[in-house]
Amino acid sequence: MDIAGFFEEYYIRPIVMHEGYNPINTLTYAIIAVIAAFLIYKLFKGAGVRFDKDFIMRVVPYVLLGSAIRVVTDSITTGGMQAYSGIFKPAYDFILASHIYDYGFLTTSPGIFFVIGFFAIVTMYYSYRSKNYDFGAKLALGLFIAHLIILLPLFTNVVFGLLILLLAGMICALYLAAKRTSTVPMHWLVVFSQALDGSATFVTLDIYNKVHGGGYVEQHVLANHLASIMGGSMILFLALKVVLAVMVVWILEKEKDEGEKGYIALLIIIFGLAPGVRDLLRLVCGV
Repeated sequence: MDIAGFFEEYYIRPIVMHEGYNPINTLTYAIIAVIAAFLIYKLFKGAGVRFDKDFIMRVVPYVLLGSAIRVVTDSITTGGMQAYSGIFKPAYDFILASHIYDYGFLTTSPGIFFVIGFFAIVTMYYSYRSKNYDFGAKLALGLFIAHLIILLPLFTNVVFGLLILLLAGMICALYLAAKRTSTVPMHWLVVFSQALDGSATFVTLDIYNKVHGGGYVEQHVLANHLASIMGGSMILFLALKVVLAVMVVWILEKEKDEGEKGYIALLIIIFGLAPGVRDLLRLVCGV
């Protein structure tokens, strides 16, 4: 297989054919993510940014925005938006005609991460340089709310969405009951974000699919491997996500560099919150 064929087989085809992830593109995206994370850390550290709880909370709206945009694309790809016939139909017709959210590299993984990441870097860098610290976060939050409003008419599986939040919230509450304080900024959000991702996968595949006779599949290599160990259940995936999050917090507490400690905590939050919110919204919208 030549280089073009290799690239087509492992990178282009999975996106075009909606096949999800394979070991090759998973490893590649992981390497790119690590390199990008290092460069972004150097960029913001050079600008004098402190990776404290305030910075983390300013990044969260961007994560929510990226997940919401992804679900708008999901609603178009699965035909959910096209099938809607309520009072929002003129707005949906406009969105469909614009083709802005059509399925493609920039609206799906990994392209959406580059789009949101670039938007976040530019607006937050400006925010900190201009000392208008909340400008970027407020802009991202406003855009997230706008996309949430777009999705609101599609909300059908609200009960399952509440179940996901309840499960993740209970896990986080148990963690806080056992450990109320930590030197790691937003340590509870580290655990909650990973619990949310695991809970969304577990509720969708183990509960919703059984109640409704299927519909959703897992596209990530590692999660599918863990499910095969448990006879198709995602309970082990959920458990490992929570255990690893708690372990990360414990390890970071021993880190002396406050900047690195906060930045790594932020990365773990992003890697849990982004897919968790996307899966939660997608299930609630039924797309």
